[in-house]
Amino acid sequence: MAVNKITIAPGVDQYTLINKNKTLAVMVLTYGAIVSHILTPDKTGTVRDVVLGFDDYESYKNPANPYFGAVVGRYGNRIGKGQFTVDGKDYQLAVNNGPNALHGGLEGFDKRIWTATVVSEEPASVRLELVSPDGDQGYPGTLTTQLTYTVTDKDELILEYHATTDKDTVLNLTNHSYFNLSGVGLNSNILDHRVTMTDEVKAVLECDGNCLPTGKVLSWSEVPWMNFSGENAGKAIGARLERLESTRGYDHPYVIHNDYKTDTADLPLRHAVNVYSPDTGIELDFSTTEPAFQFYTGGWITPDKMESKKDQGKVKLGPSSGFCLEASRNPDSPNKPDWRSAVLLQKDGVYTGKTVYAFHARLD
Repeated sequence: MAVNKITIAPGVDQYTLINKNKTLAVMVLTYGAIVSHILTPDKTGTVRDVVLGFDDYESYKNPANPYFGAVVGRYGNRIGKGQFTVDGKDYQLAVNNGPNALHGGLEGFDKRIWTATVVSEEPASVRLELVSPDGDQGYPGTLTTQLTYTVTDKDELILEYHATTDKDTVLNLTNHSYFNLSGVGLNSNILDHRVTMTDEVKAVLECDGNCLPTGKVLSWSEVPWMNFSGENAGKAIGARLERLESTRGYDHPYVIHNDYKTDTADLPLRHAVNVYSPDTGIELDFSTTEPAFQFYTGGWITPDKMESKKDQGKVKLGPSSGFCLEASRNPDSPNKPDWRSAVLLQKDGVYTGKTVYAFHARLD
């Protein structure tokens, strides 16, 4: 069986997706559509678990848990002052991140039980569905969201999003997995991971002191420490942190394209980022149809409140224990006229997106 299911708590199931070569195994929970484990061999053949998470479901309810592995929605990332307007009506969301609304609210998609359906055994694929009622967390419209996870023989984890609504609304879905390609136990921080961004990554968005985009797009010449391409390809995450003290490392939205529409299924899958761990030789290639991604290096992970999984040595987790590549629409798009068309999902419209995380080991 390439898809295995176990019940880990009342009403909560865990699905394990394994490819034919047994070189990639991914565990997914129906709680929060969480990716709890990603298992892949390193350069010595040792299997490493390369995402942060917990062995037991209850630990995901720890208030210190910073969305490990979860799908965040309805609106991933930030909305300024928690306010937006749709069809002439003003909406106010809970403000839960300084002056902003973050990741869908106090009870976002990361805290819901999703319904799972096995799509296929080969490739190993499961579809999770969540119906969010009109008014949920302050958002308009009954929203039906489907996310399909697929593990391929090319050692890829593919995420495909699909959503519809019965009333105009705003939507921005992403997965908040934290990767540590050293498997945590070997190295509990990711500052020595090497990052290369391809020419598909065009720029970075300027943000204010509350991590909210100002609307200005910054070129690499304006913020060279944000650049991981050209002569900066392969730079360590920790190499230029003195320029990033206010955000405790990287926590910034990067620009891939500006084709701002809700349905990105017909857009090309763009290979944007490669991240490599010298400790294990494991590298991650990140590709997406989305216009942007948040590169976050875990500077705000609460120290000494959580520990890694058993297969990662049960070590203490803290700042810089993992990094995120959150494919998405731009933060605060509902309030930015030039970006709004990417997140305004209309009653007769469809929201789609596709992201691929591919894992390989460089053999010395």
